[in-house]
Amino acid sequence: MFIIDAHCDSILECYRNSRSLGIRSHKGHLDLPRLSEAGVKIQFFALFPETIYKPHWVLHRVLELLDYFWEQYEENKDILQVIVSKKDLEECLCSDKIGALLAVEGGEALEGDLRMLKVFYRLGVRSLGLTWNQRNEIADGVAEEATGGGLTRFGKQVIREMNKLGMLIDVSHLSERGFWDVLELSEDPVIASHSNCREIWDHPRNLSDRQLTALANKRGVVCINLVPGFLGPVGAGLSEFFDHIDHVCDVVGDDYVGIGSDFDGTDVLIPEIPDVTKLFKIVEGLQKRGYTQTSIEKICGKNCLRVLKKVLR
Repeated sequence: MFIIDAHCDSILECYRNSRSLGIRSHKGHLDLPRLSEAGVKIQFFALFPETIYKPHWVLHRVLELLDYFWEQYEENKDILQVIVSKKDLEECLCSDKIGALLAVEGGEALEGDLRMLKVFYRLGVRSLGLTWNQRNEIADGVAEEATGGGLTRFGKQVIREMNKLGMLIDVSHLSERGFWDVLELSEDPVIASHSNCREIWDHPRNLSDRQLTALANKRGVVCINLVPGFLGPVGAGLSEFFDHIDHVCDVVGDDYVGIGSDFDGTDVLIPEIPDVTKLFKIVEGLQKRGYTQTSIEKICGKNCLRVLKKVLR
């Protein structure tokens, strides 16, 4: 069994703190040695430009982070494989290497220019989170959804081009109207890389049952994250995390749920999983809740793998 984690912000954390991704550390939530210990086979690495760089220096910041990642790859390519194609995906699964899938978190990095999407693709990026919480040229984020804004004309061009290129569309942080626009327009499955269930905990970052159903009908995946504030009231922990997984399975089945930790994207994680080395507790907990081995394998990685095989060229 292997684990695919659909979201972490560890590139930013390492870059800010001049920390090597390849050296085991007690700082941050993950590094390559700890990923290996945890059995993570594929890690999505988000390139997240902080709000201070918006709107005028976003592209610059994302390129800084992207360059840092490629530096880290050169230092660690004996244990790290960048996944840009189905061929890379298959090779990674048959090797001892950890797969890295690059994602840009926030479409403002495109600066309203479709060519920038192609540039990111050439530089190895294979997923785009259309928005963070704010509004950008593509759509409104969840912090702006009171306006009822969905995809812009440029946003619709981005969706079509991502489908053409073979890039994974990520709807976490996107306004609900934008979500529905994406589901209507995209020809490929989409993911919510680090979102939870609104029926369990009513938070704007979480998805309604209608959204879960639509995502499943699109053959996509919602990846449950470990941030307590998205799981439940103060004190929420691993039990609430499993409640969200249970809910997705109850509503749409076990083919449409995965893990999107949000490691290094938050100062507070659930106490039972303070870093990536404790991910084994997810497997143990699912076993205790009565999930079959087949279901556990789907949740921990095979559902995300199915989507990657469908989308990547």
